[in-house]
Amino acid sequence: MSVFVRALRHVAVRLRLPRVLVTPHLMGRTIGPVGDRRRQRQVVEAALRLLEEADEPTIVDLAPPAEGAAG
Repeated sequence: MSVFVRALRHVAVRLRLPRVLVTPHLMGRTIGPVGDRRRQRQVVEAALRLLEEADEPTIVDLAPPAEGAAG
């Protein structure tokens, strides 16, 4: 089983990946900005939830972080 963390939803749709977490972050930094440990943890936890809960091909869009939430 696997989860893909992507920056571009349309690519995930085209590739028909089994479980995808789409983030609003830049390519190359899909789990979050450098040094933002809180946001990176949120992304990884969301990916793990998707791995546990998805019984069929699923694409989940992760909401952008709240303003001023860097940590």
